[in-house]
Order: sequence, then C-alpha cells, then structure tokens
Amino acid sequence: MTETSPRAGRDTRSASSPAVCITATGEQAGELSRWYFRPLLVVGIRVPTVGFSDEWTAYLGRVSDFLQETLTTAMVTVWATSPLLALLLYTFLMVYFKALRTLLVVYLLFCFFDPRPYDGVGRRISHIHKLPIWAHVNAYFQPKMVFEEPLDPRKKYVFGAHPHGVISYVAQLIAGTTGLGIESHFPGLVVRGVTMPATFCIPLFRDYALAMGCLSCDRNSIRRILSDRHHKLHQSLLVVVGGADESMLAHEHSADLVLLKRRGFVREAIRAGCDLVPIYNFNENSIYKLVPNHP
Repeated sequence: MTETSPRAGRDTRSASSPAVCITATGEQAGELSRWYFRPLLVVGIRVPTVGFSDEWTAYLGRVSDFLQETLTTAMVTVWATSPLLALLLYTFLMVYFKALRTLLVVYLLFCFFDPRPYDGVGRRISHIHKLPIWAHVNAYFQPKMVFEEPLDPRKKYVFGAHPHGVISYVAQLIAGTTGLGIESHFPGLVVRGVTMPATFCIPLFRDYALAMGCLSCDRNSIRRILSDRHHKLHQSLLVVVGGADESMLAHEHSADLVLLKRRGFVREAIRAGCDLVPIYNFNENSIYKLVPNHP
C-alpha cells in the first residue's frame, strides 16, 4: 500500500495514509455475463414444506431455492442494466405518450442544466438504501470488506479504488449503494461516490444516481464535496482512479492500473488536508468477460 508524499511548501499535515482499506467481493463474485445460478442466502420466496413426505420436502426445497435464485438474478439484472432501462423508458414515453412530450422535453433540458450533480451536496435520499432489491444484490455478490485500520468518522478521507472493472459494481457497494458500504462499518462517516458528468445526462437514471448520493467527478465538484465552506456535511470522497480508460483493460486475471494521467485526486486530497485511503476491489474484473482489445 502506498502513502502520499507531501509536496514542499504545502501544508499537508493530514495528507498521510494512517488508514488502509482493502475490499473484496468474496470467493463467489457474480459473473453477470454467464447467467450462472449459484446457491444464495436470500430473504424472499419460501415454499412451505410442512406435512409433506421427505421426497416432496426435498423437491419443494429445490423449487424454493430455484425461485429465490431466479428472483435474485432478475433483481441484479435490473440493477446492472438500469441506465439502458431508464433510457428505453424515457424513449417509450416520448414516442407513445404525446401528451407528455412537452413535459419530457423540459425535463431533458433540466437534466443538462441542473446544478445539483456539481454542487457537492446533490439530492441524496437515505431511505432508498433500504429498498428490498439491495438484499438480492448483496446476496448475489456476497461483498466482504476488510479494514487494516479503523477509520475516524471525525476526519475526511479520499478513497481511491482499483480496479475499475467494466461498470465498477464493487465501488458502488463500497459507497453504500446496498447499505453495506463503508458508512455501515463506521457510523458518522459520510462517503460520496463520484462518476463522469455524462451520467447525469441520462434521463431518469440521473435522478436515481443522485438519490444514491453520487456526484460528478469534475474538479470543482470534488472540491465542493471536500470543502466545509459549501455545506456542513463533513463528507469523504470515493473515486475509482482509473476511470473509463481503465474499464477497457478490465480483463479477467489481470489488474492494469491507469494512474499517471489521473493523479488529480491526490492533489485534491492534499489541498483539502484529507487522508488518502487505497482500496483494492477483488474480483471486480471477473464480473464480465471482456473481449480482447488493444490498448
């Protein structure tokens, strides 16, 4: 694990790395591209087996497991394809509901000019993390987080996660999308994940991302997140350092790091006096099978 080196002439008293965090998705990380059903611990469908013979009890147990696994896979698929589903829904409403077209056009313009993804606060809705779908997502990925040292909720951190993967599912789990992120381990710590600004131009999906607490990864947005002058939330930042460039290198059994041209998060951590916390996402590159491509 690396530590940041203070630059001469700058006040970097808090820019060390006293806390190092390692995360993992567990040995049975879901492989969405293979549509493979595996035994899961899911609170969902349960077929009653009272009063049946042993054979029927075993059979109904298998049916129950299959229904639970199917439901879980369906919920994870909806979550994984939510940007595409949101765009299709918007297009469907625009084409088939003429009475809504004016409203939908106004909403689309609002998506491009809405300042909330960039103000350091956004529109986070805490109750959305308690939706039943997250129990299925957690059961599918079976996330496990390992901390080498405890984090102080009174301090601010910049978490740098790697690898990016194709979609960065593990980073979303770390940020607390499913209710089992860093915040659940250290109450009082507020972690805001960031993503590319284009995400907030996707109709409907952008509002979901904002509700989950996600903000833009541009420089001004990051500075507002880490600055207490713009709000009193005392927030930390989670960034997947490789970005879109690294997503094209997300091949299984490899972990290529794109860092030399993406060191701005280190500068912003030093500027804000935050601790840098490196995170490694085990099995992130195993979720999808990426076709061979040239860098």
